[in-house]
Amino acid sequence: MLQIRVKPGVEDRIRGFFPWIYRPEIASFSRKPKKGELVVVRDFGGRFLGYGYINPEVSIAVRIISFDKERPVNEQLIKDRIKEAYDYRKRLYINSNAFRLVHSEGDLLPGLIVDVYGEYVAVEFTTYGMYRFKDTVVKTLVEVLNPKGIYEKVNQTALKVEGIEASEGTLYGEVPEEILIWEHDLKFLINIPEGQKTGFFLDQRYARKFVRSLVEPEDVCLDVFCHTGGFALNMAKMGAKRVVAVDISEPALKVGERNAQINGLSNIEWVKANAFDFLRELDRKGERFDVVVIDPPSFAKNRHSVPNALRGYKELCVRGLKLTKRGGYMAIFSCSFHITEEHLLNVLREASYDVRRQVRVIAKTYQDKDHPWILQMPNTLYLKGVWVEVM
Repeated sequence: MLQIRVKPGVEDRIRGFFPWIYRPEIASFSRKPKKGELVVVRDFGGRFLGYGYINPEVSIAVRIISFDKERPVNEQLIKDRIKEAYDYRKRLYINSNAFRLVHSEGDLLPGLIVDVYGEYVAVEFTTYGMYRFKDTVVKTLVEVLNPKGIYEKVNQTALKVEGIEASEGTLYGEVPEEILIWEHDLKFLINIPEGQKTGFFLDQRYARKFVRSLVEPEDVCLDVFCHTGGFALNMAKMGAKRVVAVDISEPALKVGERNAQINGLSNIEWVKANAFDFLRELDRKGERFDVVVIDPPSFAKNRHSVPNALRGYKELCVRGLKLTKRGGYMAIFSCSFHITEEHLLNVLREASYDVRRQVRVIAKTYQDKDHPWILQMPNTLYLKGVWVEVM
């Protein structure tokens, strides 16, 4: 097996269970590495640090899967990790038949995402090294879940950056165009092939439940970047008199409308528009809301894009605070690791100053528990939201 040694000083972070090794941190190879092959990681003096896989063509050159010298990376370890992830989800008692089964580094399987939608499964391989275990992953999922179908989603970044040669399609059984899942007392249509991510934003499950505690009967609510209506449906279900749901994607809005119909909810207005422009128009008209939820896509794909992203978040917070009634509630989310919780608090503070509105933080929410984050790896905590009362 290929042996690599890291430069002095890098070993402390690895011994602290940080699983990434960047290309400049590698001191030497025992031979020329091949993309995706397994490696033994050693410190500069030759002492064992872990087992992983390598892609010398990318910035994160090595991802460690095992820090245990007695557990080398092989098919059995991959099987064990998937089964351990499933056992963990069973202990969570998730009130839905849809959940994330494997969350990459959060489940010690870097480069693998597995989402379960009832009797169907969506998988995504984001690294070349994990893609080499594709057959093992599929066989294990069939053994553990006995699904009717498994569908592979292809991450465009993985294709371009990692060099994975793959195309989307069904890997096992059959996967229909639409799947009906349930979450709490609501039903949602899922289209795995056409949907964003693997079909649904499962990571916002807790936040969708939390928003219910803020909505009173006869409230007027706003769901910005609504996608297929996750927040909008929950607010409508709690008796809101009127819910305005806005998104730029017409296909997503059409699914949202159907979701509302399936759940017998007729108090949602679906609006196709650019969110920034629409918020300004609402303010111009003097519209005000009791609950405002702003859940934008990732504005910061890397650290270089953070300054521009923060300007976008600041604009959204300014508009959201203006549109929220005194005594009402607003939430702002970031789904990028590069935008931290402190970033969100700062832009909220600046926005509240600009609009001369005092705000009280009532909650902070994160990705739900089936999207685990590892303390020693801050990168695994990506989704965060701040909820405020506008005073």
